[in-house]
Amino acid sequence: MPKISIVVTAVNGAATIDRCLRALENQQGGVDAEIIVVGGDREESADRLLRNFPRIKFLHCPERLSIPELRALGVAQATGEIIVVTEDRCVAAENWLAEISRAHTRGYPVVGGTIEPDGIKGILNWAVYLCEYSGLMLPIPEGEVSGVAGNNASYRREALACADGEARKNCWEFFLHAELQQAGIKFLCAPTVVVRKNIDFGFLYFLRQRFHYSRSFAGMRRAKMTAPRRAIYAALTPALPILMLWRIAQQVCHKQRYQKKFLLALPLLTAFMFSYAAGEFAGYLFGMGTSLLKVE
Repeated sequence: MPKISIVVTAVNGAATIDRCLRALENQQGGVDAEIIVVGGDREESADRLLRNFPRIKFLHCPERLSIPELRALGVAQATGEIIVVTEDRCVAAENWLAEISRAHTRGYPVVGGTIEPDGIKGILNWAVYLCEYSGLMLPIPEGEVSGVAGNNASYRREALACADGEARKNCWEFFLHAELQQAGIKFLCAPTVVVRKNIDFGFLYFLRQRFHYSRSFAGMRRAKMTAPRRAIYAALTPALPILMLWRIAQQVCHKQRYQKKFLLALPLLTAFMFSYAAGEFAGYLFGMGTSLLKVE
């Protein structure tokens, strides 16, 4: 089996990262993997993590870095032939690494998996899950795709080398994956590669997260646009809430899962989509500002 490096971005506290790392330590299948945790907000967290999880490599970042920067820092330290990227809120299934190894034998340099709910309670947290991951929940057919989730993705080392450092360090995975596609890299969706996402957010917190994520996304796209094109995209942002709600409804109906939760969450989802649209509007007009650093 090829050696695997797992890069975990950690910005959400001790309880969250502990669940993530315990799942990685309990993997079945005998896959050789190094675990690199990047992040942390206090020096003492390094001592605690290394005491409780002595196998990990912890890269402490005393200053606030963006999630793409944390990922890039971890990838730069990785030694594996396959580099897996995830986050502290994700809890891997017991066969996660074995399924990643199996999927890469099909010849695809990039493999992505599914993101299932993990003990989600309350309609607010269901609204957050459906907002972000309705398109990535099971069932999903196995096959070639144009992109994969940034927090359940694995890359052959030589594939990542096809993207420049700017795309790896300062951009969301959408832009990284677009660059890899332009280089001829193919992506595989493997539904057996499963992580479960723990969600426990406040309403205003997630509203702000939607705004900052979409503003940073639009700001990245803006940098490659002409001024007239930016104006057109900004003018179209009022249509985004309807479009995005329709896409979630399609996923829920097609997959026959969580229809009741979707209906109950519809008012919350609508608020999230308006926040998202406002973020894109600001991003196209004014750039990303400091939004990238505010996304957690």
